[in-house]
Amino acid sequence: MLKIKHIPQYTYSDYELWKGDWELIEGYPYAMSPSATGKHQFVSAKILNQIMNQLEGSPCNNNCFVYSELDWIIDDRNVVRPDLAVVCGERVEKFIENPPILIVEVLSESTTYRDRIVKKELYEINKVKYYLIADTENKAIEVFELVGNKYKLVVKNEFAIKGGCFISFDFNIIW
Repeated sequence: MLKIKHIPQYTYSDYELWKGDWELIEGYPYAMSPSATGKHQFVSAKILNQIMNQLEGSPCNNNCFVYSELDWIIDDRNVVRPDLAVVCGERVEKFIENPPILIVEVLSESTTYRDRIVKKELYEINKVKYYLIADTENKAIEVFELVGNKYKLVVKNEFAIKGGCFISFDFNIIW
């Protein structure tokens, strides 16, 4: 039996040349196809709508922005595409370069392990303050807050994003 002696790893330079939708985690490529289901898109849009409505009427309107499925280039070996990311600072023109303050991932059958384990650890290491996992099957939102250097599962629906700016959710209307 033949043993695999080398599994190639890739960098952002390779990633830029690929066709289709991919993520790169620790140098390993992850295909992002087929596209998300209607249920996934619906939940993502409901959450996006709540964030957009609050940012538009807040003092943070010119300093904090929400992006849907925009690449976050963490480093040369890690490129992810969160379902939703709230970024404060300069408006992003091409891709996210600094850690978002809040990320939402909507679970799909094919991404559950990656979202719950791999991405959670990656977001924690890269100091994303809030990580929300929307579980469409159980109609629940899990909220993780970075406390020290570790995520802690918390029960909350309001998030301080910058200065005196907050985003709050009505999780019940998502489903």
